[in-house]
Amino acid sequence: MNKGLMLSGPSKDALAYVEWLREDFRFSDILVQISPALNGHAFPKLKLRYKPSLVQLEGGISHLPLLDPTMRATPLAPSEWRKRLKEVHDSNCVVLDVRNGYEWDIGHFHGAQRPDVDCFRSTSFGESDSEEAIASDPLANVDKEKTNILMYCTGGIRCDVYSTILRQRGFQNLYTLKGGVSHYLQNEGPVEWVGNLFVFDDRLSLPPSAYNPEDTTVPGSNPQGCKNILFANCYICGSQVSELRHRNCANIDCNLLFLCCMECVKDLKGCCCPQCTTAPRLRPVLPGNQRYKKWYMYRELEVQNEVAV
Repeated sequence: MNKGLMLSGPSKDALAYVEWLREDFRFSDILVQISPALNGHAFPKLKLRYKPSLVQLEGGISHLPLLDPTMRATPLAPSEWRKRLKEVHDSNCVVLDVRNGYEWDIGHFHGAQRPDVDCFRSTSFGESDSEEAIASDPLANVDKEKTNILMYCTGGIRCDVYSTILRQRGFQNLYTLKGGVSHYLQNEGPVEWVGNLFVFDDRLSLPPSAYNPEDTTVPGSNPQGCKNILFANCYICGSQVSELRHRNCANIDCNLLFLCCMECVKDLKGCCCPQCTTAPRLRPVLPGNQRYKKWYMYRELEVQNEVAV
């Protein structure tokens, strides 16, 4: 069973908790990653929830040899990962982004192909059969014994799980970024990285400088992250966007997470498509970096719409 803990609080208190935790020999070498909450608490409410696994895959993961270190990818320290990335173009190597497509959309390592999935549960790298699937699978038709596979995700858990699957499928040379992208940005800065890092909380997106504020590798970078952000496109019109932060569709029954330019936000009232603009349950367009509250906070919209009809 995987165990995950995410806390938000004043830096002094958070660091004191980490030191207290490491006094227990069972957690003496625990990897702790710190990032700022730019607008108050990142987690305003305490939630304790039991989950058999932090990672979900079709077919489950209970049958996988996750506790066997020989079946997982070899972890690379951030410095070694950086070195390997610089050699990618001159070697038989694949950089594999083991995240969701929408995470890649706002930031990724150079050379990594966009994952053709919007839910990790559906990840199927290395097992594509149809021509359409093979075209979007970076591991299709590679030499399983000679190709070096450099895997990465936000914190490393998804790579630990999926590398065991690839190992079972015959891939021999598997490597993963120890601690994930957040640990890399904290230690190496944005070298070989472009854009921001997607995070699964109300912040949604953090620039590399949030993990390493003293880093000056990319001079002149703006508050949204690296200065090279021309890869990001609006989901609706395809134009380039400068704000590397997703928003949810204003249609409660859609709630799609997407990148959008401000012109399309205004034209479609915060929706992801023209069809959603006529939906019966529309939330108001949120300004700036705000996020919608839980769906039940908008129940009054249903009452208002029923009265209007």
